[in-house]
Amino acid sequence: MYDHVKSFKVKLRLWGKQLAEGNLAHFATMHSLGAVESMLLKEHSDWLFTLLNQIDVRFGDFKLLEPQFQLFSTPFAVEIENVATELQMELVELQCDTILKQKYVEVGVPEFYSFLSREKFPKLLKTTDRIIAMFGSTYVCEQLFSSMKAHKSLTRSRLTKEHLQASLRLASTSNFQPNIENLVNGKRCQLSGQSTS
Repeated sequence: MYDHVKSFKVKLRLWGKQLAEGNLAHFATMHSLGAVESMLLKEHSDWLFTLLNQIDVRFGDFKLLEPQFQLFSTPFAVEIENVATELQMELVELQCDTILKQKYVEVGVPEFYSFLSREKFPKLLKTTDRIIAMFGSTYVCEQLFSSMKAHKSLTRSRLTKEHLQASLRLASTSNFQPNIENLVNGKRCQLSGQSTS
């Protein structure tokens, strides 16, 4: 996710600079119009730089976390001096382990971290767990809001709070498997002609 944000910021900066210079290489529709007024190009360029500034403000926290993202995504390429002191010794052990390096190449991120020993790399795994949880929780939250929007609409005017809650619980549970045996065991069977007392 951070890579996409970073990439988009670089594109905005490039587009803004090129528009200011009159270069329409990445704007095919505008290029097809022929000569475009320099005042209009300047306006669009300024708008792109304004958008870039807004993204910098909104994603300012990402910039602070960039060293942790780099450690997470490329642990074998990070300079040990650039990492927090409490992680340096564990990172040395990791970078010098040829078997783990090969495993990293084979499985990639984030699966690689499931092969690390919690006893040998506790601080490094704690750091990577925080990063993995950061993006997973955002996705689940967005998915839940989308589901709620689909369930709670004008056409479902009789949907109660309890029904909505139950629908959202089902929608947010990824691997829901009802325990049929447990449900059946919880029911009392009554044969016809028998009393319930």
